[in-house]
Amino acid sequence: MRRIIAATFFGVFAACIALAADPVADLKKADADWAKAAESRNLDQFVSYIADDAYVSGNDGKWVHGKDAARALWSKMLADPNFKLTWTAESAEVSKDGMFGYTRGSFQGTAGGNPISGSYTTVWKKSKGGKWLATVDISASATP
Repeated sequence: MRRIIAATFFGVFAACIALAADPVADLKKADADWAKAAESRNLDQFVSYIADDAYVSGNDGKWVHGKDAARALWSKMLADPNFKLTWTAESAEVSKDGMFGYTRGSFQGTAGGNPISGSYTTVWKKSKGGKWLATVDISASATP
């Protein structure tokens, strides 16, 4: 009887680990959590998802390089009381080694009192601590 209980426990435990270890789900969660940080306008939390050497492109097509430059860019955007941004990942993939991935989706919001919308792709790299960090973030505006 103990063996049956132990085997059942082990099976349930293994199934839980397998579900928790879904790298695509983890990446989509990181993307969604990053979006929540943007919605909450929490600059420190938002920047915590950006790699130190990241490249970020805004809707204007201009690139900034590095976490400090991304912080400055987002600080300026968040200073606009009418700035709002939401996004949703429509797809995600993770490399076989589990160290890189990408998310792709659409965004919408307001900037400078004008509506904005478009699509984005973010390339992610897993940090030594296991957190997904954005290394390249590209957005393409659908609005003029």
